[in-house]
Amino acid sequence: MKPNSKTNIEQLAEWIDQWQEQLFRYAFYRVGSRSDAEDIVQDAFLKIFSVQGSIANPKAYLYRIVSNGCVDLLRRKSKLTPLEERIPTPPHSDDSEAEEEFRRIELLLRRLPEAQCEVIRLHIHAGLKFTEIAEMTEEPVTTIKSRFASGIEKLKQLFIN
Repeated sequence: MKPNSKTNIEQLAEWIDQWQEQLFRYAFYRVGSRSDAEDIVQDAFLKIFSVQGSIANPKAYLYRIVSNGCVDLLRRKSKLTPLEERIPTPPHSDDSEAEEEFRRIELLLRRLPEAQCEVIRLHIHAGLKFTEIAEMTEEPVTTIKSRFASGIEKLKQLFIN
């Protein structure tokens, strides 16, 4: 992909239309801030536009960029913000019961190994297929499915207790 050619601008616009909402939702549930999620997604589109050469799977590439952006932001914030303040709240929710459930799920997810937690988020929040997650993380599909199943089983046990 060469920057600034008309064809590539059209391709970028198509990708934005296609994946912006999913990427934003995924980033928001990772970082818990609307403005931070918007910035991360915008940066991802700028990065993919500036890539020289072709990208085999632009969707997986964008999710990788967004995931890395979320991790970087959370690392920076974790040095400054207490855990209770880092747990995101659902967008536009006045229902305290829903907020409490969301916080509980996030607390449970944080008790899982990061690799399992990431697969669960990518599959549930981002709506990615296991094959897409495998391609994005450069790991076998069987590993991704195993992490998901193990993570869900651990969540069930944590939720019961």
